[in-house]
Amino acid sequence: MGAQGRNSLTWLPKSLRLFLAVLATGIASGMVGILCHYLIEFIQFLAFGNDNSDLLLQYHSVSACRRFFVILIAGVFASLFWYFLQRRISLLSISKTKQLVGKRSPNFLGQTLHALVQVAIVGAGASVGKEGAPRELGALCAGSLSKGLGLEISERQLMIACGAGAGLAAVYQVPFASALFVLETLGVGWKLKNIVVILFSTYLSAYCARPIVGGEAIYAVNKVSLYPNSLIQVFVLALTITPLALVFKVLAKSASKSRITDKRILWTMPLSYVVLGGIAAFYPLIMGNGQVLAQWLFSGGVSAYLPLILVVKGFVVCLLLWAGSYGGTLTPSFTLGAGLGLLLTSCLEIFGLSLNPTLGMLLGATVFLGITLDAPLTGIALVLGFTGQGGLVAVPLILASLLSMIIKNRWKKKQ
Repeated sequence: MGAQGRNSLTWLPKSLRLFLAVLATGIASGMVGILCHYLIEFIQFLAFGNDNSDLLLQYHSVSACRRFFVILIAGVFASLFWYFLQRRISLLSISKTKQLVGKRSPNFLGQTLHALVQVAIVGAGASVGKEGAPRELGALCAGSLSKGLGLEISERQLMIACGAGAGLAAVYQVPFASALFVLETLGVGWKLKNIVVILFSTYLSAYCARPIVGGEAIYAVNKVSLYPNSLIQVFVLALTITPLALVFKVLAKSASKSRITDKRILWTMPLSYVVLGGIAAFYPLIMGNGQVLAQWLFSGGVSAYLPLILVVKGFVVCLLLWAGSYGGTLTPSFTLGAGLGLLLTSCLEIFGLSLNPTLGMLLGATVFLGITLDAPLTGIALVLGFTGQGGLVAVPLILASLLSMIIKNRWKKKQ
């Protein structure tokens, strides 16, 4: 037996090595979730004080000037970090990492720091999603562990996808939705073996992180009741929100593809954070990944400026991505969809219809997520998991998602 075989543990049975890889990936991704949780809390403590019971109150507890400078400092720091990092290494996406298995490995330290900075800027108030970081860290750990265990290339690719889903599951405590995310978006076949491996890793990861991250739903939402007119609500919201979600998806993808990475990042990123900071100084609802705004809406928050707030939120997300920031669009998409659902429900009520505003927000978020992620099942499961809903509420969400996909496919055929 050669030294390489001993180091990679290839002398162990193949099935045992795969089991160990799944077990280690679930535990490591759980630790990733805990790390991200503590990091964002630490940044928020430094930036806005120690009252983390309500993040919106935390934002309001400091002066407008402090909110502005916290965001500006985050932008300057991030621009310097990503400028110098991208001079030294090539950042690999999860899909690219999967493709290059057996040919090239990602820079572990560089990719780790890259992910952690994404979490840090969200903690400081950046309007992008934090979900990309735990996915990347989980995939990074899974790739290293599966390589060390001497798995075949196809199994290493599967484990990288599992790690991405497990990282998402750990941070948001949505293991089932995270498993669907892997199957729908990361090119993993719907085979029994794959499904079992993915579910095991996501549920183990969520279980490991739960004592620290907490097992409660992210959003405090009352149980939703269905009304006789709910079917009308489903059709109108799906028909209206689907094209708006498609527009945001195109803009966000375009911004990410044309992301500035050269020397210009040293001024484009700080300038984009000046724009965000200037808005946040007066409207802190716009800060962060969208969780604050969504919870405010679920708690009954109202504003005559809500349409403008949603437009500005979507614009700032795209601006930050184009200017050089890295981050996700999952939570921003949830928030934009929920806000649009509330707005359209309010419009329908003008015509005398008795509707449930909360159901409208759930429908809007489901449609928006399904379109932007290109993963309708994941969208439904995420909305249910994020809000702690279940039972019959899933029926209108499924109908809205199905109708949205039909509209999207018809639109694609005309292109």
